[in-house]
Amino acid sequence: MESNIITIIQILVTIIVAFITAFLTNSNERKKQTTVFFKQEGIKLQEEILSFWCSILFNDFQSTINKYIKNNYKRIMEENNINKPNEITETMVIKIVQKDSYMYSSKLTIKYIGNYMQEIYKKKEEQEMMKQIYLVSKIIANMKYDFTGEKTSVMDLLKIKINDLDRKKKMKIYWYEIKYFFISNYVRFN
Repeated sequence: MESNIITIIQILVTIIVAFITAFLTNSNERKKQTTVFFKQEGIKLQEEILSFWCSILFNDFQSTINKYIKNNYKRIMEENNINKPNEITETMVIKIVQKDSYMYSSKLTIKYIGNYMQEIYKKKEEQEMMKQIYLVSKIIANMKYDFTGEKTSVMDLLKIKINDLDRKKKMKIYWYEIKYFFISNYVRFN
C-alpha cells in the first residue's frame, strides 16, 4: 500500500515537472526568437546605444549629446520635423535615445533608464552625482548583458571611472544596489 502511494506521488511529481518544463521551454523559445530577431536587425543601433551610455559615463553628458547630434543630425531633424540643425535640442536627442534604448533593452534596463532620467531632471541642488554615475553604470552593465549575454560588474565600471573609490563611496554604491534592486521590483522608498 505504502509503495503504491509513493509510486503515485512519483508519477504526479513527474507529470507536474513535465508540464512546468514544457511551459518554461515554450516561453523561453518565444523569448529566444524575439531576441534573435532584434539582435539581427539592430546590431549597429545597439552598438550606438551602448556607446552613447558609455560616453556619458566615461566622458560627460554634454559632450555625449553634442557628439550624438553631430553623428545623427539628419535623423533627429527628420523625427522632430525640423529644418535646421541649429534647432536641435538636448531633449530631442534624449527622446531618440530613450526610444532606441526602449526598443532594444530588457525591462530591467528600462527601469534603470527611467530612474536615471528622474535623477537628471531634478533641480541641480537636489541632484546626487554619485547616484547618476551609479545609474549610468547599471544601465551599461545591463545593456551589455542584454546585447551580448556578458555580465559586467557595476563596481568594475566604477573602478575605471572613479580613481579614488574609497570605502565610503563603495558603501554608498552598495546601498544604491540594494535600494534600486527593491525599486526595480516595485518596492517604493520615499
